[in-house]
Amino acid sequence: MNDSLEDFRLRFDNRTDFWNDLMVNWTLSNISTFVEFRIQEEPLKPYYGKELSAFREKYVSVHGYISVIVCLFGILANVLNIIVLTRKDMISPTNAILTGLAVADVSVMSSYLPFAIHNYVRVDQSNEDKFSYGWAVFTLFHAHFTVVFHTVSTWSTVVLAVWRFLSIGFPANNVEWCNMSRAKLAITLTYLNCAVFCLPVYLTFQIHEVRKNGEVTYHVGFSRIAERRQKLLKNVNFWIFSVLTKLIPCVLLTGLSFGLIRVLYEADTRKRRLKNRSDGDKSCDRTTRMLLAVLLLFLVTEFPSGILALLSGILGNDFYANVYQNFGEVMDFLALINSAINFILYCSMSRQFRDTFTQLFTPKIVTKWVAVPSEPATTCETTFM
Repeated sequence: MNDSLEDFRLRFDNRTDFWNDLMVNWTLSNISTFVEFRIQEEPLKPYYGKELSAFREKYVSVHGYISVIVCLFGILANVLNIIVLTRKDMISPTNAILTGLAVADVSVMSSYLPFAIHNYVRVDQSNEDKFSYGWAVFTLFHAHFTVVFHTVSTWSTVVLAVWRFLSIGFPANNVEWCNMSRAKLAITLTYLNCAVFCLPVYLTFQIHEVRKNGEVTYHVGFSRIAERRQKLLKNVNFWIFSVLTKLIPCVLLTGLSFGLIRVLYEADTRKRRLKNRSDGDKSCDRTTRMLLAVLLLFLVTEFPSGILALLSGILGNDFYANVYQNFGEVMDFLALINSAINFILYCSMSRQFRDTFTQLFTPKIVTKWVAVPSEPATTCETTFM
């Protein structure tokens, strides 16, 4: 019996160390490249490790270039989103939340852009240049900054889904529940709570000096505080960032998306039966469909990393070393796509967004022929369309 308990304890300790190392390679901070104290890689045999490792080697050669393109496009696109969504005729509670989401997305990509250039484009650097002290400082900042704003982006998407569900599901209370002051409060609390929520991350990592063969390099590794009390802080980090910032938001958004689809279908069926669909109703439906596209895009790009993290915890080091690590850059790229593509969705699905964008950025000789249509107000917020 004692042997069984001791065996269980050893397995638990190994799994705890694994989760700690998994945190170092977290999506959109991806600082395992710089961490000296990380998991010992096992031979790439299980889970098609050799094939996936070969895939990663090929993909990494282009990851930096396509990431730079996506970041440059995404930064410009989100700046345009912010400009358009904050125009006087576009101001609404939903658009306030979308503006908060755009600010978080542009922050993530602004930090990832130099990270991608330094690590994936400038491949001819010496170790002293690649792992200089100044770059280690930026890496530590990048890890904290992107985790905070990616968490803000994630939970802003959840707030958006809840907001739209309340607006569609409870139209009688829409004016009271979904007004501008509450939208501003929701986005402000999201930013503040995420910044406080990430406090364990700020304490978990620090810069270490490494001397080897006459070279002095600097790496981001676990802090002394993180190593104390049986690595309690590392374990807290795992539960916070694998569960609360990945799996729970994805599960919530899945349920809310199905709920929105059901409510939209029921409302559409009811209106068809009554044969009383006004222009405002159609605009409300278009808004809901566009926001559904935003939610589904988030699920497509974020769910894979959450599932891989969960499977890594269940299946252990073999799966992590052979699957999760080999898909690290791909998961980063999917997250960047999610941050960059909303502008395309708005332009393709929102007439008022297109018209306002045209008025702002098309020469006057053309815009004088373009008029933004006025639309009737309804209980469902239609300012965006």
